[in-house]
Amino acid sequence: MSSIIPELNTALYTTLSGSTALTTALGGTSIYFQQAPESKEVPFVIWSYQSSFQENIELSPLHQVIVYIRCYDTNPARAGTVDNIIDGLIDGKTLSLSGSWVNYWSAREEDIVLVEEAPSQVTIHSIGAYYRINLDK
Repeated sequence: MSSIIPELNTALYTTLSGSTALTTALGGTSIYFQQAPESKEVPFVIWSYQSSFQENIELSPLHQVIVYIRCYDTNPARAGTVDNIIDGLIDGKTLSLSGSWVNYWSAREEDIVLVEEAPSQVTIHSIGAYYRINLDK
């Protein structure tokens, strides 16, 4: 699994940051792996890995990776708009990986909508989804 992460991180960041619609909605390239900087104000996008497993049904290694991609914002409508943009970039699409792995299929699997209260008493909306990213070597 560890050899997939650098390639997939690059592909995800390149896909997300390369979208003018997404960077406009965020007011810049506020796209981070695992965690935004502590002082970063919303809106921003974070992706993280939820699970990964190798399918042993073919001679070449097949991997399925579940990635959680979400937008954090105080404005739920804008967070929903960002989520829709991300969905258009990932669901049913293939990511371009630069190394030995090939993404042959990606799919949105589960919507996740959360509301949290930040320590500053500000309500933060997190809207996103799990995406299954299928890889072959």
